[in-house]
Amino acid sequence: MATLDAFLPTIRKHISGPLDIMMKQAALEAAITFCRESLLCRDAVTFNDVAPGTTYILTDSDLVKCVKRLRVLDLTNQVSNASAPGVMLTAGIEFTVKSANQIIFNQPFTKVTVDFAIEPKRDVTEVPDVLVDDYADVIAIGALEDLFIMPGKPWTDPQRSQYFGVRFVDGYRRAFREALDNSPITAFNNPVRKHEFF
Repeated sequence: MATLDAFLPTIRKHISGPLDIMMKQAALEAAITFCRESLLCRDAVTFNDVAPGTTYILTDSDLVKCVKRLRVLDLTNQVSNASAPGVMLTAGIEFTVKSANQIIFNQPFTKVTVDFAIEPKRDVTEVPDVLVDDYADVIAIGALEDLFIMPGKPWTDPQRSQYFGVRFVDGYRRAFREALDNSPITAFNNPVRKHEFF
């Protein structure tokens, strides 16, 4: 995990006036939006001997929270045959979604894995390392969008805020495409529908 201070030099290149605490808060908000929109930061958890009706928590971290489930796989067949493919489970049928971070299985499974996207919590001072290492400029641009739109401040400039807003959207869209290139797992599922023709 990296601290929010890592974004301050990049933010200061474009704006003067805001206090460090304001820039850190804007950087945190930008990091949260970036993670939610790009689905770049991901994690996985595996549950063994799943019992129906029990609530399972995807992450209990103090720094991040689950944003979206990307895939829930039944790996029961891999217990006996390591090369067997996992079976995709469907929400509402094999499991019930209680919240973004909690699911309840409706039937027993020997082994289940859940892939999900994460984002920083709102009260943290650290964000995932990948945001600083690869996307510090995009997070700084998102923070600048928020800082320039603050009302009644000497540095308020709606035109610059709009400019940085467009660049921020482009940045997290690019990150989403790169996330799909690295791992083509998304929550989007379009199963083949069976039709009956008379």
